[in-house]
Amino acid sequence: MRSFVTLPVTRLMMALVAVLAVSTVASAQDPQTPPPAAAPAPAAQPDQLKFTTPTAIVFNLIKADKTADFEAVWTEIKAGLAKSAKPELQQQAASLKMYKLALELPAGQNPIYVFYIDPVPNATFDPTKILFESGAFERPKADELYAKLKDCYAQIQPWPLVAFGG
Repeated sequence: MRSFVTLPVTRLMMALVAVLAVSTVASAQDPQTPPPAAAPAPAAQPDQLKFTTPTAIVFNLIKADKTADFEAVWTEIKAGLAKSAKPELQQQAASLKMYKLALELPAGQNPIYVFYIDPVPNATFDPTKILFESGAFERPKADELYAKLKDCYAQIQPWPLVAFGG
């Protein structure tokens, strides 16, 4: 499954170079000499859409021709969470408030959707993980929703927030 939160390109390229370098060195080794130990795999990135702060905002920049799909899928995701038999998923649905920017944007600029979240312990707001790992959706429905959503995003930016100033 693909996650909507990905490694920065530079880290991905460094990992790719490391894998290619190790495989090239290993294939060039004398057959009598054992290949060197493989480089350790890059550490898994933490889920950036699983918040430990009391509040979070997620900015979703959506491709202009995909706004209807984005809105429809997220409406279904939230409804699926709310209908779940699991109280933590119901709480997750209640904690998610979805908004779209109500300004006329210049031509060519991606529409902006903002999710205001009161995080739920151990809950992710990664749509891929919600669809396929939460248990709120049967696999055929998750596949259907993912097919509509996967090409919607131009960018997703999570911002965990903490209060200050009393």
